[in-house]
Amino acid sequence: DPVWADVVPVPLNQSAETQLVPIAYAPEYAEAMGYLRAVMAADECSPRALDLTERIIRSNPAHYTVWHYRADPLTETALMDYERELLNELALDHPKSYQIWHHRQTVIQLTNDPVGELTFIMQALEDDSKNYHAWGYRQWLVQQFALWDREIADTDALLVSDVRNNAAWNERFFYWVQGPRRGRLSADDVEAELRFIAHHLSRAPNNESPWVYLRGLIR
Repeated sequence: DPVWADVVPVPLNQSAETQLVPIAYAPEYAEAMGYLRAVMAADECSPRALDLTERIIRSNPAHYTVWHYRADPLTETALMDYERELLNELALDHPKSYQIWHHRQTVIQLTNDPVGELTFIMQALEDDSKNYHAWGYRQWLVQQFALWDREIADTDALLVSDVRNNAAWNERFFYWVQGPRRGRLSADDVEAELRFIAHHLSRAPNNESPWVYLRGLIR
């Protein structure tokens, strides 16, 4: 590739002294990692370096080092717009990859722009309503940007769909304890939540989650 004509790839040291069993990487992946080690050693932040990291991430979305290196050049708005599109695609294809969600948090911190994030999280939760990483990212997001307005409505919708969704019950409790109320519920709040709990217990009386939620609220 002429783009890399000026770079000498750095091979991975897989000698017997460093590794018990050498890993058989695909040739294309090994070559890309060789170029990555070279540009990282040179501390290069360039469009070609970004392209290279995307190529590697698409092969191995859990490669934390590559995500960390990729974050450095992301300062231009145009790059950030593309980054969010890429993260949307990868998060839906690899929903359990912690590295993707962590990088998403980095991008939103850099842009200070959470517009559309709650909608995307709900889209991710449609595929897996108990995705730990999506819920963890959501809690960071609503705290960081005070985006509490949708928590009750969104957990309502998720619990209508699946009354045994422990993650949604937990998020609802998180709203009351860590949100604007800070655990100080009004009489109207308590009455509304008791009705809410009673309704969902009528659907599944042996479901432990609403009972745990109720205990948490009245403590």
